Amino acid sequence: MLYERKDLPEIHHMKHLHDDMGDYLPYEQMILDKTLSPHMFENPVMSTWLKKMQPLVAILFDQMNIMKNFKNYMVDKYHYKQK
Repeated sequence: MLYERKDLPEIHHMKHLHDDMGDYLPYEQMILDKTLSPHMFENPVMSTWLKKMQPLVAILFDQMNIMKNFKNYMVDKYHYKQK
């Protein structure tokens, strides 16, 4: 999420035009959907609030990627596609 937002969308698209996604999932759109109980999403107010919280939770995970990449000077600090 932070990796895609650090550049202009056009530049990011041109840099990664031929990248393959492989085993990587866009977790910023579905992180709470897959980890929380479906019972929590039955309430419309709670469901709306949880949908708005998903980008914030994704940023928390992206911050951990920055810490993982701190010593690895060969990749960008926002790189998240490690195997």
